[in-house]
Amino acid sequence: MTQVIDPSHTETATGTDLVDAVQQVLRASDEPLTLSKIRAHLPGRFRGMGLEELAEVLHRQVAANVLWQYPKYRSQQDRFWDRPMAVHITTLLHSTLQEGPLAWSELRRKLPAYAQAQAEAVLAEQVAQGALYRHPKAGRGGERFGVRPADPKDYLRAELLDVFRRLAQLGFSQAQLRAGALELLHEEEWAQTATAGEQPTAQSTPAGPASFTDEARSETPAGAGAELNPETAQER
Repeated sequence: MTQVIDPSHTETATGTDLVDAVQQVLRASDEPLTLSKIRAHLPGRFRGMGLEELAEVLHRQVAANVLWQYPKYRSQQDRFWDRPMAVHITTLLHSTLQEGPLAWSELRRKLPAYAQAQAEAVLAEQVAQGALYRHPKAGRGGERFGVRPADPKDYLRAELLDVFRRLAQLGFSQAQLRAGALELLHEEEWAQTATAGEQPTAQSTPAGPASFTDEARSETPAGAGAELNPETAQER
């Protein structure tokens, strides 16, 4: 007995397989992909299909709220992903801040143009959740944001460099200042004074949503990232 195969059933099965394959490709990606990249990662039997045909399948998935369409970026092709824009912007913020803390104005400039409009709200949410951290103002610079809490050594280094420079102008040698600073740190009276005058840290500050656009536009003092080298400080 000859079995009759319904062509429509075969087409439906093939379409379902393609949708599943596309979803697997996007699920494995850490960013939105263009049509060409999606097709390149599909199983071999789907790689011969035209981009227009693939685009139709993806647009149907977007209409069904299964996938999200993203703006063109460094390509003339639309991009698609299985996660919404907020998730993508969160990834962009974290990857950008891996290089080091940045002020909001600097961070915004490093983001793609299509992400800048929503980035401030996403950043505020990340700070509120404790996934990103506010860093206190340093000198004339505005507050910054980082993937790790602020390190007090970075702020102490800048302040100590300034103190050493000013006291050196009074005639004290670098050796005297260094020895005096270490002696002070080991004195019980100094330890009690420092504890009594301790200020709340950046982490104890409420981290609710806030606007970052009113920050000071000046940069952090040049000495903030330098090592505490008394000889270098004296030369400066």
